Amino acid sequence: MSDQHTSCRYGEWYSSERGHFAMHRCKALLYSLLSGWPRRSRSILAFNAGSADFVELLWDCGFDVTAQDSAPEYMDYARTCLGKRAKFVLSSPDHLPFDDNSFDYAIAAAAVEFWENPETVLKEIDRLACSGVILIFPNAWSLFGLECKVRGRDPLCASTTSLLKSPRSILRLTRKIFGKKKTSWRSMLPGPSASWRPLRMLNPLNNAQMSIPMGAFAGLRIDFGPLYTGTPMPLRNPAPVTSGSSIL
Repeated sequence: MSDQHTSCRYGEWYSSERGHFAMHRCKALLYSLLSGWPRRSRSILAFNAGSADFVELLWDCGFDVTAQDSAPEYMDYARTCLGKRAKFVLSSPDHLPFDDNSFDYAIAAAAVEFWENPETVLKEIDRLACSGVILIFPNAWSLFGLECKVRGRDPLCASTTSLLKSPRSILRLTRKIFGKKKTSWRSMLPGPSASWRPLRMLNPLNNAQMSIPMGAFAGLRIDFGPLYTGTPMPLRNPAPVTSGSSIL
């Protein structure tokens, strides 16, 4: 199955009730990982512009955002959703038309799992980003990962099983490319996918974030230098983590 077709099914995944709930929590996960990073006059490169919700959150947080995608239809979708809130580049993720050190940060949410050659893309990130990178991916080391192995025909699992990534393999690869930098883990959705719905008794558990990569979605932040200790710029939007629109 091609990456483009898989990505389309992933979009259908997010449009379901459980997927919509997961998307809301993924945005909260990204927001948490961004804490501590300065935002005023800071540039960030976002991979997979089709995930417009994540790109919009970055703009809401105060970053100057450039969004990448390699599929024209996803780029058109992002432009329609975001307008002038981001710059856009239609390009392969492993060969971007920017000079070295063009960005302060890079982020790949709903992107790592679609890269044909993650090592090559991470090398490109190493070339372009000066201060840090965040990677968010569906986690094989989770109850949901186990669920996908057992219930592969479930629509939610069928769209995700081939995309699951091991935190160990991601960490090993990032250390190969970036060296032993300061890393921070966060994860969310530790409960079974049947509980990923509003007003469920397990929602307090699913709304919590863990500092170990055991939830259905794991996030890894890698800081290339010392963490900023000042107060980040106020948000453009007082409530950036919403469940308004769905991912492609």
